[in-house]
Amino acid sequence: MPAITQTDPTPPKGPQMDVRDRLVDVELTNRCNALCSFCPRDETPDQGFMSMETFVQVIERVKELESIPRISFTGQGESTLHPDLVAFVRYAKSQGVIVQMTSNGSLLDDARARALLDAGLDGICFSISDMGEDYELVYNLDFERTHSNVLHFLELAKQVEDRQIEVMLSIVRHDLNRDKFDEMSQYWQGKGITTILPFDQNNRGGACDNGHYFTESDRFTVEARQIMAEARTSTLCSAPFYFIFIGWSGQYYICCSDYRKISPLGSVFDYSIDAMDAIKLKAFSDRLPACAQCDFDPLNAVREKLFEIEAGEKTRADLDKLMMQHRKFYHQRLPRDIDILDWEPSASSSLIAVSR
Repeated sequence: MPAITQTDPTPPKGPQMDVRDRLVDVELTNRCNALCSFCPRDETPDQGFMSMETFVQVIERVKELESIPRISFTGQGESTLHPDLVAFVRYAKSQGVIVQMTSNGSLLDDARARALLDAGLDGICFSISDMGEDYELVYNLDFERTHSNVLHFLELAKQVEDRQIEVMLSIVRHDLNRDKFDEMSQYWQGKGITTILPFDQNNRGGACDNGHYFTESDRFTVEARQIMAEARTSTLCSAPFYFIFIGWSGQYYICCSDYRKISPLGSVFDYSIDAMDAIKLKAFSDRLPACAQCDFDPLNAVREKLFEIEAGEKTRADLDKLMMQHRKFYHQRLPRDIDILDWEPSASSSLIAVSR
């Protein structure tokens, strides 16, 4: 393994936030062999592969965390395209890191699947959002090959004796599959994948035009803030703190929603994951373009619901459900040492003075 190159051999000093849980999203590559209809692939810049030197430094940063070190090879590309994927898994496992990955499954043939399991892979999430001819129309990939690879991987995973391999499947709701979601979920559950993760089509920080109302107007901003205050939900997004996104070049980004990667925040060679928290808080308060146009942003999500209610597409019950999700899930992922309900953008400016 190459020597670790870093500018700060000791852990960073200065104010750090209390974030209890992390999932580090390591982008081995932003290249992909699929052409998903709901993914703005042509907006992906500077495509490349993470080097081993950078990956070693990523693992060092992950090991600095107090929480259980775990990573997921996801990012904006297909990890099985990386020629050193198996070596990366093996190295991370040798450092005591839990390793998961996301894949469309089309390249996960017998040899690659066996090699990944032998290297110590702990889990995989297959991204398969349709079936048959519709799958091929959406992904521009061969469904039978993907289907066969997934079923074969499930059989191989059962043969692993020293650990239980977690196998999940994510389904993105899009125009062609909305009426088939339950059918697809039941099908894959019948094949042995018990965890199905449903996702609404994300607008990738504005890189993908999904027809959201909030992007066309600044209306309902005041109303949304008032509703969130009354419901005791925070306008602060949890994604930057829980989902740590590290691009293939070693740059941190606010989260994976900066799909165009127009706002790099610093390198893993210069900043720890903990040191990034204050930088991200300041960046979020400055409303980076990816945040301002993101449909996952809490304020934007509430505004969108208000537009949909106005259009007769949603009800107040849908808005109440969103508030519940924020309180129950997203709040748990926010820094515990700031008042998330009273947080205002200006409040973060004093926290940016943090050592690397």
